[in-house]
Amino acid sequence: MAASRKFSTAAELLERLAEWNMDLPDFVVARDAADSGLSGEEIRAEVAHRIGVTRHALERGIGEPQKSFSGMTDGAACRFLNAASLPVGDEFFRLAVGYSLAINEVNACGGRIVAFPTAGSCGIIPGVLWAWRDAREPSLGPESKRFQDAFITAAAVGILVATGSSIAGATGGCQAECGAAAAMAAAGLASLQGTGAAGVFNAAALSLKNSLGLACDPVAGLVEVPCVKRNGFMAANALVAASMQAAGITSVIPFDEVVSAMKSIGDAMPSSLKESSEGGLALTPTGLSYRNRISGA
Repeated sequence: MAASRKFSTAAELLERLAEWNMDLPDFVVARDAADSGLSGEEIRAEVAHRIGVTRHALERGIGEPQKSFSGMTDGAACRFLNAASLPVGDEFFRLAVGYSLAINEVNACGGRIVAFPTAGSCGIIPGVLWAWRDAREPSLGPESKRFQDAFITAAAVGILVATGSSIAGATGGCQAECGAAAAMAAAGLASLQGTGAAGVFNAAALSLKNSLGLACDPVAGLVEVPCVKRNGFMAANALVAASMQAAGITSVIPFDEVVSAMKSIGDAMPSSLKESSEGGLALTPTGLSYRNRISGA
């Protein structure tokens, strides 16, 4: 029997990699090529294009303060990146947080982004990976196979989260958006550090465990508060998870079981905490004042 390209869990994907004797990014590209009828080169060209889109968003977000019509997005990325001193002085950390804020501010202001995996979480993965590139490996870029592989690895984790749980805030809360993106970013960063597939999923599990139960409670129904600043916080989550993986720390609960727990938690969440703007921060006095001002009530 010919080896299958199908998988729905990390365990199955690891089995497929062994059967095909391929690494994770090349397998994902080959699977997509088989499903789409495109060549592997065409798929990688599209990956490079989308990576380029994230860079354009990043450069807009750091080029000048992004300010939205609501006033809730107010150039946080530029302030963070231009701060004279920060408690954590590492340049990679500074760029990862600042870049993630910047890309999501561009989304809040109507700019072009890659929903990765969603618009509300669009800054986390490219913010972390471009920060690594700018701080540690300037030779990497959209045409670099290794850089593409990091984005493809992140996408593979997103596929598995979407299959086993959800990547929609309206279904699973923000654990399904920013939480999923942080796990994806941790996996992509682990890939850049030369980690194999099993370690990549360990990094993703370490990250995802620490966003379980995260509410989606956007103020005034806009993808701004708490979304923009949460992108920066979840970039830090990804850095910690990938660092723990590099230190040899193992998630006691494996990735597939974390995804299963994520689904059960999302199913148990009240609708008021799943993108409805009917609970949490959206109903605080300040949140309501923004809603009333924006709606003209």
